[in-house]
Amino acid sequence: MAGLRSRISPITLLLSILSIHSILLLQSCRAEKPYSVELNTFTMDEAIENQENWVDWGTLSMKKVSRNKFVVNGDFEFKLNMADEQKILLMVYVYDSNANQRGSMVMALKKPFCQFIKEDEDSYPSIQKASNLPDQDTCPFPKGKYTIDNYEMETNFLPDNAPKGDYLLQLSLLDNEVPVAGLVSTVTLS
Repeated sequence: MAGLRSRISPITLLLSILSIHSILLLQSCRAEKPYSVELNTFTMDEAIENQENWVDWGTLSMKKVSRNKFVVNGDFEFKLNMADEQKILLMVYVYDSNANQRGSMVMALKKPFCQFIKEDEDSYPSIQKASNLPDQDTCPFPKGKYTIDNYEMETNFLPDNAPKGDYLLQLSLLDNEVPVAGLVSTVTLS
């Protein structure tokens, strides 16, 4: 996959950023959790054709720096302005890594693009400080190249009693309900 790298021995999201926005959602709780999160894969969603017309994932990458903390670095580019006509869809599934197959859905979130950004009180303000992303209430979200520099992402996003196992996180940018760009991650909770 050209442009998107994974420098990891490594979570999620997510959720996570879009990835960045996948990442934004996954960082809601910062308390130490009784589990560890390992990022197994972090790639562009190969099932979506022609996403380079919408997003160039550039050099965006994650690197594990401690038990449940990762650093996001790199750049990506929105090729078009994003507004509430576009939507963010985040889905989390149980994942069978041996069969390379997703199972039942454990979480789904779908919101208009600008609403998603505007309502994110936990992550966007922090990631904005480590990037050149626009103000949170900017809509439409302007096309352009964005750089994230050493954004520390916590991954304590599940409850203490979350089942251990593998999960698949799928983040999609939708236009007219059709996926036009996306990221997929597989993670292990142990």
